[in-house]
Amino acid sequence: MRGASSTSHLSLSLKKRGNSASPSHPYFNIDTFIKLPPYYSVKRTDPKITAIIDSINESLLREYLTTLVGFAPRVTGTYGCQQAATYIHQQFTSMNLETRYQNWTGYGNRWHPGKFNSQNVEGKKQGITDDKLVIFNAHYDGVGTTPGADDNGDGTAAVLAAAYALSKFSFNHTVVFLGVSGEEEGLLGSHAYAKEAYEADKNIIVDLNADMIGHIETAEGKEKIRTPATADAQWVVDTIFDINSMYNLPFSNISRSVTNEEGRGGSDYFSFIEYGFETVAFFEGEWNPQMHLPGDDINNVNFSYLVNTTRLIAATMAYLADHDVPNPQVRIASPRFGYLYFDGREMFPISDLKTIVLGDIVVWAEVKPGIALVVRAEFYYDDNLTYVDTEPPFSWHLTNRSFIKEHKISVIIYDSLGNSAHDWKNIRYIHLFVNR
Repeated sequence: MRGASSTSHLSLSLKKRGNSASPSHPYFNIDTFIKLPPYYSVKRTDPKITAIIDSINESLLREYLTTLVGFAPRVTGTYGCQQAATYIHQQFTSMNLETRYQNWTGYGNRWHPGKFNSQNVEGKKQGITDDKLVIFNAHYDGVGTTPGADDNGDGTAAVLAAAYALSKFSFNHTVVFLGVSGEEEGLLGSHAYAKEAYEADKNIIVDLNADMIGHIETAEGKEKIRTPATADAQWVVDTIFDINSMYNLPFSNISRSVTNEEGRGGSDYFSFIEYGFETVAFFEGEWNPQMHLPGDDINNVNFSYLVNTTRLIAATMAYLADHDVPNPQVRIASPRFGYLYFDGREMFPISDLKTIVLGDIVVWAEVKPGIALVVRAEFYYDDNLTYVDTEPPFSWHLTNRSFIKEHKISVIIYDSLGNSAHDWKNIRYIHLFVNR
């Protein structure tokens, strides 16, 4: 599910199971790809989404944000942070959402060393047709030097306002509203949540993450918002553009970019990326010079701008919750994070986000098609194409020689329309004999 590939891979040779021949294949002649208009584009307004947009206003957001700022400083593990969590839980409960705390323990980064105990707060409205999830999250913790109005009280207020608006309606997919703590100490709360979702095989369509979405410096800033997203979630960004246009929201400058999935993340979206989930992050379009300073108080937030950023996210969430994913999705189902394998057998758990493989192993790609049939899976070893499979279930027998070294394994799948999806992971791989 991570990182769509370019069509340049399509010129590579095709190899059937157990067959080194490279026959031509009509699906993979670039000139014959059928390019259809994206069926997921927003073609008309929906009265439900219009009602959701109309119910999000300044008084609602001001009430939520004023209360959250009143708990400052909301340093993870402190009384103020705990009170903020209680408040979020109370609000979700009053909206008749399935509400729970997720308690977690984690160790901070080098700037915030030590052990932290805190909780995430989840409010969920079950979908009426399936268990696919659309998540909207924000961190409610802060640092000790600031009221944290823009960082990230307004993102949390947006989650609460979206929950208030969407809780009045039913959706095909499940919608999840999530407040996480531990962001300032190293994305600790979101890491715990994404890990739990990965281990439970949750089917997350996309995670929408809001961090600092309420401050602007100039008149031009009112029309700007940044939406970095994973490569496989670019169709969601297309939907954001459509929502903005179709519902007359004021953003004339929506900045889009592809998130570096192998780098370091600046907010909680990155925890979901680490576990292979798709994400779109939302950031205000201009830098906030008061971040982590005493000046990040309620007066540092432009509420008309915050209303519009919240409306954009909530409307996008509502649209996604009623529509199917158009593009294919893929994840490496085995080997999994957090286990040691011996000759393909799962032996015992190890540190999360770590995988150790001793001997050969079959790499399995779990595929979910979009609007077209998935017809090709390319398997890569250290970014070099190693095997192509054209018959589901898609798999590759990894037998390369390796001496106690970390290697990257990845898979790119293609459907008959040329849409692609990608997943990858790094494994510690030890295999001394190749003739197995």
